[in-house]
Amino acid sequence: MNATPKVLTSLALASSLALTSACTQVVNPATGQNEYTAMSPAQEKAVGKDQHPKILQQFGGEYDDPDLRAYVDRIGDRLQAVSELPDLDFTFTLLNSDVVNAFALPGGYVYISRGLLALAENEAEVAGVMAHEVGHVTARHSAQRYSRGVLAQGGVTLGAVLAGVLGGGNLAKTVQEIGGTGAQAYLAGYSREQEFQSDELGVRYLTRAGYDPVAMATFLEKLGEHSELARKLAGKEDAPDPSTSMFATHPRTPDRVRRAAENAAKTEAKSGKIGRDEYLQRIDGMIYGDDPSQGFIRGRTFVHPELRFAFEAPEGFRLQNTPSAVVGGDKAGNGMKFDAAKMRSANMRDYMAKEWAKELKIQNLKQINSFDLDGLPAVSAGTTGKTKDGQSVDVGLAAIQVDADRVYRFMFLSPGGANQAEARAAQDTVESFRVLSDAEAARYQPKRIKVVRAKPGDSTASLARRMAVDDLPELQFEVLNGLDQGEQPTGGALVKLIAQ
Repeated sequence: MNATPKVLTSLALASSLALTSACTQVVNPATGQNEYTAMSPAQEKAVGKDQHPKILQQFGGEYDDPDLRAYVDRIGDRLQAVSELPDLDFTFTLLNSDVVNAFALPGGYVYISRGLLALAENEAEVAGVMAHEVGHVTARHSAQRYSRGVLAQGGVTLGAVLAGVLGGGNLAKTVQEIGGTGAQAYLAGYSREQEFQSDELGVRYLTRAGYDPVAMATFLEKLGEHSELARKLAGKEDAPDPSTSMFATHPRTPDRVRRAAENAAKTEAKSGKIGRDEYLQRIDGMIYGDDPSQGFIRGRTFVHPELRFAFEAPEGFRLQNTPSAVVGGDKAGNGMKFDAAKMRSANMRDYMAKEWAKELKIQNLKQINSFDLDGLPAVSAGTTGKTKDGQSVDVGLAAIQVDADRVYRFMFLSPGGANQAEARAAQDTVESFRVLSDAEAARYQPKRIKVVRAKPGDSTASLARRMAVDDLPELQFEVLNGLDQGEQPTGGALVKLIAQ
């Protein structure tokens, strides 16, 4: 959760762009084919420029490591130089987000997350992801989506197109639905054929830039393993790919992996730069997981050292830190959300009854209770509601005033009604909220990638014991290092650990 949480919605264009629905014929730079478009190249650049600061705000800003950012820039510049748009002023941005993701906006704005850098095994894999995104730009896929909407429907908002391009967890509904089904993406990304085309273009650019094109296929396989790991860590092995998965906008299919591998095999340069050791040394010390400015999840505890507070979720809950809120749930379907909001009311009772209840469209709010929490004024209340399928749900609310115009808020959801133990657990979570002293906050430091050289006799099991993780350390070590299940690290090879 960022210091100033935001409700994420579909991106909207500035009205000054004034895009017209009139389509004109242009030559696609990547394919050389004529196509009708309702968005000119100049308008594409204006879209990217308009949305870039919003992307930075919603995805944690740029990662604060000038050397690593410059390294990503150099990879991007190398790929752009061999694309069909070498003179376009591309902007490559390393986002301070632990979500494994990459995407592109029209006009040459390409984004890659530090979470993806942590998962990648070498420079060629990172270059493969970036080459794929450059392909989306050179093939004008966002403009195609917009133009097809204009032709088919007589008009479509470009904001919806951009939200579809980005999709994923950071543009998904972060508020869990009353049924406890979890946050989910609500807009699809690029079409299957557009993804295939960007894979083909990515292989083209990788090869021209001197990288091993097979890296495109190896990273796609790694994404699948990472997604399976995420489901296991969430206790939902049989669930579909989570909304925070990169597949929400870049769908992975066996066909796509096979075609990427086949395209790589067809290229004349069947080998090229991998850059494994250099790459691992570059990311050594990079933050892994949550940044201090976003707060940390430590088991059931959420700590925000910069905002100086902490709380503990109920037993059995797994937490997820999103840009707008901390959300969590258990296997029984109970859910919770913690966020921050502006307060305009004169007191907390009015805030609960008039502001928050109105925001949630609650008309049957139960008795409001006022209390003091770690020296801060607070209120709680409850209500009942219905899920989409008509199931009853108990809703518990609590708000804590932290300054004159800001509150922290807990929401608890219990489909089927909360029993006494569940109600008590929710109350305990609220009461666990505490203000941290400067000394306490200083004790919480982020996890980081630590690159070490495997010694003779080191095994997956022995190295995994050095991982600062709570669950499935061996599996996390294998996925982080691109090892098959049960595969052992090679003696003398560099490997990644997660260190506290």
